[in-house]
Amino acid sequence: MSKYSIRIAGLKEGEHKEIFKLKSGFFDRFEHSEVKRGNFIVKTKLLLRGVERYLTINIEGYIRNLLCDICAQELEIKISTTMNFLIKQSIKEFESTDEIIYVLQNQHQLSLSQLIYEMINLTIPKKRIHKTDARGSVKCDNEMLVLLDKYATNKKAVTDPRLEVLKEIKL
Repeated sequence: MSKYSIRIAGLKEGEHKEIFKLKSGFFDRFEHSEVKRGNFIVKTKLLLRGVERYLTINIEGYIRNLLCDICAQELEIKISTTMNFLIKQSIKEFESTDEIIYVLQNQHQLSLSQLIYEMINLTIPKKRIHKTDARGSVKCDNEMLVLLDKYATNKKAVTDPRLEVLKEIKL
């Protein structure tokens, strides 16, 4: 059985739980992964009721390699996400959807690596900035903020004097 797989066949009715600990090495197999470092706890719960199989995946942890949009220093972003899936057996291969995972009738285990990877990447915030402290100030690198202020282009817009004359004309 693969390191991040769960057994889906030959189980008794009821709940079956698994826990996986992910470290930075998990992301090495995903070539274009934005996440490179982090620690995560993945909890899975497979519920069997007759022929129905329901899978819940919960991921909690920290991403540690993303950069702040303001100061470009590394951030530690806490994530927490849960997704529910219905596992359906099929005679031929179908592409899984957001809610349904299709497995072949003779399939005994389900690899979760790709699902876990996608769930973590979907939790990455669009805006990545340092959190504010108790006083309301941002924990960004002060040296970088000084440089940003120094080189920011806050020049006043130069207006064409001919336009000023036109503004004085009244209709």
